Amino acid sequence: MQFLFNFEISTITIILLSCIAFCVIFLLIFYRGRIARIAKHQKNCVSTINYSSSEISKNSLEPSSATRPSASVIVYANDEATNLSKLLPQILEQDYPAQFEVIVVNDGSSESTRDIVNELELRYPNLYLTFTPDRSRNLSRKKLALTLGIKAARHETIVLVNANSRINSSNWLSLMTRNFNNNIDIVIGYATPNPKSDKSMGRRRRAFDRVAEAVTYLYAAIANSPYRGFSYNLAYRRQCFFDNKGFSRSLNLHYGDDDVFINEIANSHNTTVELSPDSIIECRFHNDKETHKILKRRYSYTSRFIRKGVRYFFGTCSLILWIWLLLSIATILTTLPSLFPTTIVIALGIGLWIPIIFTWRGALNALKSRRLLITIPWFVMTRPFYNAIYKLNSRRNYRQNHTWIKR
Repeated sequence: MQFLFNFEISTITIILLSCIAFCVIFLLIFYRGRIARIAKHQKNCVSTINYSSSEISKNSLEPSSATRPSASVIVYANDEATNLSKLLPQILEQDYPAQFEVIVVNDGSSESTRDIVNELELRYPNLYLTFTPDRSRNLSRKKLALTLGIKAARHETIVLVNANSRINSSNWLSLMTRNFNNNIDIVIGYATPNPKSDKSMGRRRRAFDRVAEAVTYLYAAIANSPYRGFSYNLAYRRQCFFDNKGFSRSLNLHYGDDDVFINEIANSHNTTVELSPDSIIECRFHNDKETHKILKRRYSYTSRFIRKGVRYFFGTCSLILWIWLLLSIATILTTLPSLFPTTIVIALGIGLWIPIIFTWRGALNALKSRRLLITIPWFVMTRPFYNAIYKLNSRRNYRQNHTWIKR
């Protein structure tokens, strides 16, 4: 077959190329634009930090002692004495200009956890411990634990973390609570595993999937359509909890404390996102691969109970990406041996993917994830199938998601 440049193209080829160009333009404007909002919002979070000139040093920048609400930090633990021994001092030694307390809610009664907290209580009078009874089997144990912690809280601002978290900045609490004002009732933060801790096969896929999921719900909140948070780093007003009658509307589910519940109480006016680097905390898992599977299955199941608008948009973009690919292949195959249409298709593909790759890389960096580059197109294109597998798997495990079914 002799290849040549034939600048005369048929009407069908012009239509195909026009459709490809439309897909590229749509994706660059709308799809890439929404991904880029994450890194842009982080820059806005950093730029709005107020600094006190008397507190600025060469090696650290600390938020000024502006007014902050009194806060209750609730730490959910499941017999995690070792993790608590590392996390609690990081919280209790926060540079916070207002009163705050730390309430550890242990899922079950554990002597080792009690010993750690009792020892730290000698140094920190604002540290308290409670626990959920072991006999509470047919309830969502985490929801019960959080309910006990929130009811025990003395302050209106509630900040939630898990015991297997690590807080690497003394400004974390101040950054999370600086957003509360007369209008804001919910602050969605972010937590991420250390990218170096996951060394199992598929770690790049998991890193991208985690960030892609975060980009979806963080963008939704930034765009005033919040539907989910992450309980490893989440804050809301205590009154919101009681006004909603706690988790009463989702007591039939074991999970949903950070997506179904937030979906119920959040709206376009009362929610904001905190993404400054010092506000992002690290979560430690015994097995990153298995934990990712568990969390993915849980969210795949509970996602049916929350708003779908932004998720539908990203799903539509995935469909358009596949339409772009199929149209590109069809154009190349139907116009050979002429290389002119193929050159246009390749140029449009390069013009599409280079901005998308570097925009995703910016989001990965902003959310402190593993750095990816050449694998991004593959992960983007195949993620709908990856999600579909977990969606089917979560429905097969129907019994594990409901509290009224004995497991």
